[in-house]
Amino acid sequence: MTAGSVERAIVRVPRSAADWQAVRTLCCETGDGGHPIDPIRWPLFADLWIGPYQKLAPRWTYVAEVDGRVAGYLTGCPDTTAFRRARRFRLMVPLLIRIALGRYGWTSDARRTVRLALRLGRGMEARLGPSLPAGFAHAYPAHLHMNVDAKHRRQGIGARLIERYVRDLGQARVRGVHLFCGAEPRSFYARNGFTNLAALELGPERGVYVMGRRLAS
Repeated sequence: MTAGSVERAIVRVPRSAADWQAVRTLCCETGDGGHPIDPIRWPLFADLWIGPYQKLAPRWTYVAEVDGRVAGYLTGCPDTTAFRRARRFRLMVPLLIRIALGRYGWTSDARRTVRLALRLGRGMEARLGPSLPAGFAHAYPAHLHMNVDAKHRRQGIGARLIERYVRDLGQARVRGVHLFCGAEPRSFYARNGFTNLAALELGPERGVYVMGRRLAS
């Protein structure tokens, strides 16, 4: 893909079931640090990571279309606290029922989801909570997740997605946006206006990092 085709890339909200399916597929193809996850995990993984945005905040999801195909996507919402509350009360019980009925198989994602629902463990966000700066939720209420197809990385797609999302957040007078990422993408997000806010070191050269970008005052 050439620089000219990046300039012609169309960044838009999903318009059809096919768009959402493309987002779900790309999520699974990039779910292991940018690499594909085991196919047996795909149904639940997509329901966990894409389903809530499709059902609760579809207007805040964006796709980058290149030559008629989805080359990247960004999911997010302007109010993370409200989004998590809605996800917990509206989506978690039906999801747990489907897990209990064996719809997904007893995968690592199913086991983790059940453990967290039963409060037998803490998710990454909870583990990072104590290291976040004071007033974090107020200063950075929005969040995002983003993935780009391997063939289209380092060609401007991710920056275009962030540009559109940040523009729309600014028009909605949202103060700031945050994200969680591993070590490798940090330099990319830094080039796109994000700064380091907190970190959870998991081992040598392994960690989860919180980065944020201030928007409207």
